[in-house]
Amino acid sequence: MSDQGGLERARQAPPTLAAPPEAPVYRPFALLAFGAMVLVGAPLGVWLLAWLHLGAPALPVDWLLLHASVQVFGFFGTLIVGVAHHLLPRFTGRLVVASALTPWLAVLLAAGLALRAAAIVPGAAALAPAGALAQGAAFALFARWVWRALDPPPLAPLRRHLTASGAWLGAACALEVVIRLVALADGRPVPDLDAMRAVHSIALLGGVLGWVSGVLLRAGPMFVSGWHVPRALAVLVPWGPSLAVPLATAAPLAGPVAAIVLARLADLAALGTMAALAVSAGALRRSGRALPMLSRSRAEARIFRLGVVSALAGAIGAAALALGAGTALPHHALADALRHLMTVGFLTSVVVAMTFRLIPVLEGAPLPWPRLRTVAFAALLGSVVLRTAQGLAIYGWPGLGPAVALSGVLAWIAPAAVAASLAAVMIRPRPPTAPAAPCSTRGQRPHDGS
Repeated sequence: MSDQGGLERARQAPPTLAAPPEAPVYRPFALLAFGAMVLVGAPLGVWLLAWLHLGAPALPVDWLLLHASVQVFGFFGTLIVGVAHHLLPRFTGRLVVASALTPWLAVLLAAGLALRAAAIVPGAAALAPAGALAQGAAFALFARWVWRALDPPPLAPLRRHLTASGAWLGAACALEVVIRLVALADGRPVPDLDAMRAVHSIALLGGVLGWVSGVLLRAGPMFVSGWHVPRALAVLVPWGPSLAVPLATAAPLAGPVAAIVLARLADLAALGTMAALAVSAGALRRSGRALPMLSRSRAEARIFRLGVVSALAGAIGAAALALGAGTALPHHALADALRHLMTVGFLTSVVVAMTFRLIPVLEGAPLPWPRLRTVAFAALLGSVVLRTAQGLAIYGWPGLGPAVALSGVLAWIAPAAVAASLAAVMIRPRPPTAPAAPCSTRGQRPHDGS
């Protein structure tokens, strides 16, 4: 009778309410990042691809550099700063709160993006180094904040890894300031393209890929069931992005053949590390018929898997191009396809998968349109396939030019799907913020190499 009474009381008890969401510190950064990507970076990419593959003259270098800076610093870099305000408290078991530095980071990143965009106006080239300086200051302050936030002794390896990654973003901006000021002093409003490739490589390989690898070492269990990185590999992972930075920096200073080898070895060091990390940890391992992704749907699992496969393909492609240095290969065009395999195939796929995964967690609300995850996967897959086909277009398949241009449209659709979901969730009335209680990843047994 007592058991039956307990069951009856349980039936009559009010339902347990879900915990209120934490403070949405990431919101201004996410809005800035996805706004920059969807409204500026991706449309510019579509236009540049159409310009290149539909019979137009040489690409306008200043617009090409704006596209790259918006994608690298305005999208990936800014999103890293915002999401870090939620991930680092989980690593340390502390509250998710905005620090006194947080609004200044948002202001500096927004100002840098605006100055870069304004610099494209004829006669306003001096605004570009000012924009790079503002973003560089933001990333330098962010690296200092990361160092102070990850102070528990067990997190020492992760602390060094993520601080270095943030610092590489700041260093890339500082190098860009110098390059642009030297060009302006010489009377050139547009800086040397090879030198700027080194800037973007430092930011992407050392900063963005370095940050993603560091986060996955610790937070992989948030996305993949049974995530386990072999201890020896966890120790080696930070060295991949760190090795890529000097290789990318030395490339513009070397001879033509050596520059190709160094640049592709830099890509191989960073992408090879990411591929080894994800595959060894179990991102592609199947459990029965399903991938072991702890996501809201199989669509997120497919997006993440596409990113891992793209990293593998990128590492193989970088090795092949390094071995082919000195031949008649059209290295610049193939390297461009390889770079977009990294940025669209790997980084954008990981960002899209993780953002879809984190929206319900950070906002305390379901996705408004769950089918957009399938749309995003199909768009990313199509973009990666068509963008990679650029190699065939170079080798006597000119009819593929319009298809390669279409890849830019598809690459725009995926982040646009995420941006639409974010905007829809943000305009809804928000439940009360969670009371003061520390966040933690305890219970997941994450492995950070310590």
